[in-house]
Amino acid sequence: MEGQDGKGNNDSNQKADKRFALCYMGWSSLDRRTTLPMLPWLVAEIRRKSEKNESGPAQAREVQLYLSPPLIRCVPANSSNLSVFIFEHKAQFISRFIHNSHDLSYFAYLIRSQPDNPESEMACHVFKACDPNQVPEVISSIRQVSKAALKEESKPKQESDESFYNSQKFEVLYCGKVTVNHKKAPSTLIDDCIDKFRQHEIERKRLRLLNGQRSSTEAPVEFIVGDNPLSSSLCEVDEPEPNLNEEELAPNNVQPSDADKNRTMLFQVGRFEVNLISPDTKSVVLEKNFKDISSCSQGVKQTDHFGFICRDVVESGPAQYVCYVFQCASESLVDEVMLTMKQAFTTAAALQSSKNQIKLCEACPMHDLHKLCERIEGTATSFHQLTQCPCPTFSTIFQCFFSQCPRFKMKPASDHEENELVILHLRQLCETKQKSHVHIGEVPQYVIFFSSGKSLSICCFSDHMDGRELLPLSPWALNQDQDPQVSPLSPEQGFGGEKGRRSPSDYRALWKKAIHQQILLIRMEKENQRLEASRDELHIRKMKLDYQEVCPCSKEVQALWDRKLSSPCRTKVQWDKEEIHSAVCQGVPKSRRGEVWLLLSQQYRLRHRLPQRQQPPETPYQDLLKQLTAQQHAILVDLGRTFPTHQYFSTQLGAGQLSLYNLLKAYSLLDTEVGYCQGISFVAGLLLLHMSEEQAFDTLKFLMYDLSIRRQYRPDMISLQIQMYQLSRLLHDYHRNLYTHLEEHEICPSLYAAPWFLTLFASQFPLGFVARIFDLLFVQGTEVIFKVALCLLSSHEGEILECDGFESIVDYLKSTIPTLTHSQMEEMITKAIEMDISKQLHAYEVEYHVLQDELSDAPPPSEDSDRLDKLEKANSQLKKQNMDLLEKLQVDAARLKIQTLESSVESFLSRESKMKHLIRSLEQEKASYQKTIERMRSSLPSDAMADVEMTQLKSSTNGKAKETCKKP
Repeated sequence: MEGQDGKGNNDSNQKADKRFALCYMGWSSLDRRTTLPMLPWLVAEIRRKSEKNESGPAQAREVQLYLSPPLIRCVPANSSNLSVFIFEHKAQFISRFIHNSHDLSYFAYLIRSQPDNPESEMACHVFKACDPNQVPEVISSIRQVSKAALKEESKPKQESDESFYNSQKFEVLYCGKVTVNHKKAPSTLIDDCIDKFRQHEIERKRLRLLNGQRSSTEAPVEFIVGDNPLSSSLCEVDEPEPNLNEEELAPNNVQPSDADKNRTMLFQVGRFEVNLISPDTKSVVLEKNFKDISSCSQGVKQTDHFGFICRDVVESGPAQYVCYVFQCASESLVDEVMLTMKQAFTTAAALQSSKNQIKLCEACPMHDLHKLCERIEGTATSFHQLTQCPCPTFSTIFQCFFSQCPRFKMKPASDHEENELVILHLRQLCETKQKSHVHIGEVPQYVIFFSSGKSLSICCFSDHMDGRELLPLSPWALNQDQDPQVSPLSPEQGFGGEKGRRSPSDYRALWKKAIHQQILLIRMEKENQRLEASRDELHIRKMKLDYQEVCPCSKEVQALWDRKLSSPCRTKVQWDKEEIHSAVCQGVPKSRRGEVWLLLSQQYRLRHRLPQRQQPPETPYQDLLKQLTAQQHAILVDLGRTFPTHQYFSTQLGAGQLSLYNLLKAYSLLDTEVGYCQGISFVAGLLLLHMSEEQAFDTLKFLMYDLSIRRQYRPDMISLQIQMYQLSRLLHDYHRNLYTHLEEHEICPSLYAAPWFLTLFASQFPLGFVARIFDLLFVQGTEVIFKVALCLLSSHEGEILECDGFESIVDYLKSTIPTLTHSQMEEMITKAIEMDISKQLHAYEVEYHVLQDELSDAPPPSEDSDRLDKLEKANSQLKKQNMDLLEKLQVDAARLKIQTLESSVESFLSRESKMKHLIRSLEQEKASYQKTIERMRSSLPSDAMADVEMTQLKSSTNGKAKETCKKP
């Protein structure tokens, strides 16, 4: 074997490439209905042809098998050029491996040219290795390449707007599950289940009271319905006796779960399955395929409950049907869940039926061949012994075959060779007949075949198997002399007889040793779990803080914060406000930013105590998580929109999104006036990046209540309107040119600054910049939002003034300003720290309220004013119509003038062409006259020529004199 790095096209692929020196025996196409018992005979056929040099698709030859993800390439052994190859295909298209136990050096694999098309052709490629120990490594390497290719193909596409990859999610409360005896649900099943749950809870509470225990809340239970499959009567709970344990209350089929755990789940309806996801444990607790679900139903009396019956596989015993029961926040939500599931089932059925699946029936010739191979699998039976088979199908086939095939009149060398030849011709015959076979009935029957457990002939490798599970087997018979029931231990090795006896002290020593080993294993397992949890926590923390820090603090400042965070009285004693403010302005270490925020919030609460009526409810966070929220749809939709590029929140329904859902849900239940509003998710998400869920919830309450940020999220959003007015007045007083420019283009602050205030800049700006703003927010309050917004606008004033249109200005404000450089962000923070606009903000807020009071105190408009408004509207419409008509007339006049000018140009061009033609004709005439004169001169005598010259000279002199006289 040559397990060295292959020579790829680039250096990055060289490390992953492998090559193996093998002998390629050949290949053969096979029918898609070929089953497990048929494959060994197909491999034997290819092997026999190559060994005897019979004609076939390929002959045996030495090759190099190159594995270059995701491709498998078979190259001649004597060729150094990888571009010349025998065949090449993708590793992920391999569906099965075959390993022959008679000769461990042989192996094969099946491949489909089009995996998504069941009708596509399949092929079997057979190889031989020089060393049998090389085969497991080759197969393992091919499987690794296939896994890598499949993993690369299964990466989700970046389609965040596709509603989490065509899935719908609902928050439900898991009530319990019921074991039923039939797959169809009666109409009252859900109601009876709820009644039984309540009865069980009452009995459990009564038992706890009898035992002096504290009662708990309702918990999910499991029980079995009576014998009648359509009956909804439920099993009765025995009357409890005093001083009994809770487990003794109910029969074996009632199993209450822990009531202290959070039972709210996310019910996800996917394309082909339903999932039950626990936001508490951040894991999928239930996954059921649509094909396992038989019915769904809604409660008749309990209309806010629903459930579905599905097949549940039990380790010991046959499969049973189980009904899972859930509760929603409202009846309308249950209706939506039922409609979504109905649509999902319909869509899945349509997609499944659209696939062209393999049809197979009991009368199929390939099915007969399968039964034949299955019958002789692992035996030494000859086909001559089956000619008298009681099965009419087999008897007919063999009698016809042996009578028509002359080559079988000569007995082969062995029964096994004869069987191979028989299978070869039977397979060709069955494949030919299968092409024209008509299946029984119109509905295809899907049959899945499994080989016998006592005499397997091949070994199949799935994704969950490794190389150590290879079981090289062959179609030949196993050693029948070996009795599988005989123990491999000899009498001396067993515990029977005199030599195997042990004394009681020996047993005590063994028990003691076993107990100590078990204790040690438990301790080691706990330690491993603790180390793994610590490693995962460090990885998640590193993932959360994956952003560039703005204004990093020095070592002296880090030491200062370390001392403050380690102070034992930090939550009880007020510190100097100026000292804290100075420390925050110098910087906050990113690794301890969450602890610093908690410290700042605690110090703020020590100095400022909210009135009792303004304080938030004291409901614990864990109790809020156990409730259902009516804001679930809005929260679930915004999960994928919150920090979509950050690694912690990018995974759909991953740990980050589920933690964010818990936080937003808990706050929506705590603050019923605000509930949930877009923008809160970014604030909560930034808190989650620096602290745990419960710490983030407490800090979110501080921001919303103590710093009064919740006012801008109220349904009327009056506070946000005041903030927009304050920002506009700041621009008017400090940057008049910029204010005038924005007003001329009718651009108000709500068009660009509303997201800044609602998300505290987190939706558009870099995380490091936003985290630094949060640092100042904890010590300066909401004033810092105005200061940062004013600094951003003032620093880009020149560029904004150069924009001369509404679209260009808005695009610059929304797209260009957030793309700040690191130096620009530090400059913004420095300017914001030095700025003080608290008095102006207070004055603007008073001014806004005065204006609103004046507007509200103004007398209501009279009828004349209404009429005047109507006339003004009509006048403006008429003016607009006049302007449109005037513009149309101007356009028509301009078009007419253009046409006139074009016609004049055409006439000038035609005259010009005529003049050019006339000039050319005159020039030709002149040339002809000159030639005539020359001929006449040549014909005159010399004396006459002298007189002519004198006459020309006098005429030219007189002409010049006349011209001189004409000049002034």
